Amino acid sequence: MEKTYIYIEDKILSILSRMGSTFYELSLLHEIGEEPKELYYEKELSIKDKFLTDADLAYMIICCYLESKNLTDYLVVFKKTIRPMIDDPKQLFNSVYDEYVGEQFSIFLPKLWNFLIPFEFSQGTYLDQLLKQAGVTYLERILRKTQVILDKVKVFPASEPQVYKEVKFVIESVFTDSKSPSGEFLKNFKNYKPDVLIPEIHAAVEYKYAKSERELKSQFDQICADTHAYTDNPTYQLFYAVFYVTNDFWGIDKFKQAWREMKTPKNWKGIYIIGKG
Repeated sequence: MEKTYIYIEDKILSILSRMGSTFYELSLLHEIGEEPKELYYEKELSIKDKFLTDADLAYMIICCYLESKNLTDYLVVFKKTIRPMIDDPKQLFNSVYDEYVGEQFSIFLPKLWNFLIPFEFSQGTYLDQLLKQAGVTYLERILRKTQVILDKVKVFPASEPQVYKEVKFVIESVFTDSKSPSGEFLKNFKNYKPDVLIPEIHAAVEYKYAKSERELKSQFDQICADTHAYTDNPTYQLFYAVFYVTNDFWGIDKFKQAWREMKTPKNWKGIYIIGKG
């Protein structure tokens, strides 16, 4: 019986993990858009169908799991809560936008996870997700504090390497598995050349240094072109382009607007740092 439970638990985790990836794929599709419209709607339908199929499968397996545990009352609550959401597309595909993280999150998936919290098998995956999210938050804080770090070490950069060298030291102190990219990785890009890779949170970071508005625009256009040309990497899914400018050539609002207008994929993030020339 113990082996049966392990099999069911592994199956549940596998399906929920797959559903998370599918929903992320759907949110990226909505963010980027795709032409022609027929192709966009066809792909959207395919992704939603995959999510619905897994939702039905997860529902049935979790029902079997709770029934095998003789959790009759808990099973009734689970069915009353989850089944209506699966049967209603608006609820199933509903999402909430987290402004801090800058991403859309499924409302349905956490409902499933919440019913699994009492069971030990779900906690490892749940904690892994929390830690990964916290790691991304730490990384973004470090990147946004670039000028603060340079001020602390009294460095007045005159080139791109002088900027990322000091920040890279801080990143490597926090994420001990971080490393420099290999030549094979760099072949995937034309203009995006990561300065540091962080496998622990599947992130890559590159700095750009601009002494004029012309340089900033050129580098910005190159990076944005690369975001659409790049194909999926099995290890790295989150990419940062940090633009260090010696003067506030655009302003943060204009930078954000330009980034949105370029319709960069959601797993790419641009950060604007006003440095000292």
